[in-house]
Amino acid sequence: MLYAGTPPPGPAGAVGLTPSPLSSPTPVVPSLVGQEFGRFRVVRELGRGGMGTVFLAEHTLIQKRVAIKVLHAHLAQAPELVARFLSEARTLTLVQHENVVTLYDLDSREGRPYLVMEYLEGDSLAHFARGPMDPARVVDLMTQVCDALGAAHAHGIVHRDLKPANVFLVPGPGGRQRVKLLDFGIAKLLSRPAGEMTTEVGVLLGTPEFMAPEQCGDGLVDARSDIYAAGVLAYLLLTGQVPFFGRTAAEILVGHLQKEPVPPHEVCPAVPQALSKVLLRALAKKPEHRFASAAELRAALEASLAPPPAPALPQLTALLRGSGAQAFAQAPIELKGEWVGRTGLFFQLATPPPALLSDVSLVLRLPGGDLPCTAQVVRHVTAEQAQSWHMSPGFGVQLRDTGPGFQATLTQLRNGARPTSAQAAQAAAMPTPEDPQAESVLQGFRRRLAGDPYAVLELPRDATLESVRTAAQRARGALELLKTRPLSEAQKAQVERAMERVSGALHTLGNVERRVEYDATLGNVEGIERCLAAGLTATMLEQCRRRFLAGNTGREGRAAVHRLSGDALASVGRLEEALAAYEQAVRADPLDLEGLKRWRFLRARVRGSTAPR
Repeated sequence: MLYAGTPPPGPAGAVGLTPSPLSSPTPVVPSLVGQEFGRFRVVRELGRGGMGTVFLAEHTLIQKRVAIKVLHAHLAQAPELVARFLSEARTLTLVQHENVVTLYDLDSREGRPYLVMEYLEGDSLAHFARGPMDPARVVDLMTQVCDALGAAHAHGIVHRDLKPANVFLVPGPGGRQRVKLLDFGIAKLLSRPAGEMTTEVGVLLGTPEFMAPEQCGDGLVDARSDIYAAGVLAYLLLTGQVPFFGRTAAEILVGHLQKEPVPPHEVCPAVPQALSKVLLRALAKKPEHRFASAAELRAALEASLAPPPAPALPQLTALLRGSGAQAFAQAPIELKGEWVGRTGLFFQLATPPPALLSDVSLVLRLPGGDLPCTAQVVRHVTAEQAQSWHMSPGFGVQLRDTGPGFQATLTQLRNGARPTSAQAAQAAAMPTPEDPQAESVLQGFRRRLAGDPYAVLELPRDATLESVRTAAQRARGALELLKTRPLSEAQKAQVERAMERVSGALHTLGNVERRVEYDATLGNVEGIERCLAAGLTATMLEQCRRRFLAGNTGREGRAAVHRLSGDALASVGRLEEALAAYEQAVRADPLDLEGLKRWRFLRARVRGSTAPR
């Protein structure tokens, strides 16, 4: 479904809720399809609400799509309603956040004001949620709602009409839904100048099913009223019903004012009790008993699903013997350490550690007894790093032994149990020796695996996609050949890890959309240009850019400032300074096609070379 701005016709609340009798029906008006609003031509109607109609429109020159919200003609004659419509524009201008719909422009046509807003492709939460949802999905959506509310509250704005129809879901990467909060038409600005009213005196605004007790009566409405509405919304998503419902708005309002909600976990047993407790606090009758802020509610929602902390493992000691580290060849050194995962360890050491990627021989002093083993050094922590990270200097290792007999013995000894004589014999049995020819190949892979996907495939950062595929095929072929040789258990594990890293590198660099987003994080402009040359369209690039900017807030604004500075410098002939400004813009927002063009063409002009196509 394509939809933007104002919810389509339907109940005032979520699907299945009682429509609010407080809004009057919207009269039928002539269609505006085909009409022009500034540079935008209306394509079709998207939906209608109590205040206005929303249309899909396209720019007449560049085909950019936007949503235009036009105040109903019969309301344009009422100054107080026009003021409320314009108030929404002022509110959206103040609240700039990735989870709030973006306002581009405000204008008037034939006496009817209209807003030009971001066009969203997806669905409203009212249509998306048609029954109890998975608690993890609900928490993911509600944390984004909290982020949007927090951005509004930071500017002294209370939404006052949070409901499923005003929460829009845009498809995101990995199947995740991204929230966009809509419709600030009745939002209240807490710091409004004296004498300016946001609503008519005596008029009840909001949707009954989602109104806080103070909205139902004559109490003070503030940010905690939105916290209450967020609690109702989460209750609905988790259980498939709102906490208070009835045949009339009056019955619903009485529920908010006087009744206690049934705990969500009693309505739907799939709701964790910790999450149910969070919602009941958000639904407290008195504002001071609720969460004090949207950020506090967000943290409580996430904590309610967090797994219990793992039990602390006893401190580990080990004897370090030479084997690859000549500094320790004279006598074993006793080290204090701790487990990092199932087969990783970190040891405290103030003196220089064994060389990175070298093998060391250890005797682990475990609760059930000693266990000799071999490990590879995979990490150094210097004294400077340790000081900034509030830890001890030392080095990390990964156990080489991965055979089932060794692992069973390790588990028993860690748990304090002594292995049987048969298990001890199996663990101490002579392992398959390392294959020298395979070791020389794996040594090269170890160096490569310590780097990024380009290093894994031994490629320059401006490699073509064909080079990426060829390098991955060559690496896989070399590793497959190693599998035919008599490898030790440690070598087999290394081959499997190398295969996983090669596959991961191909997954990242072998697809133009994934690669261009990865190159953006590196600031690798040459790689981005390779993706464009390989068929990445301007539309695909813009989609990747939006995802990149969503995780790197503030970059778009910085790039715009540098680009405008470059334009100004170029206009007065200061080309070297303009080129430097354009380069800063590209580094901040590397997927901006217009910024890339300006930088490349000016660089070609300044350097005296032919501008690239």
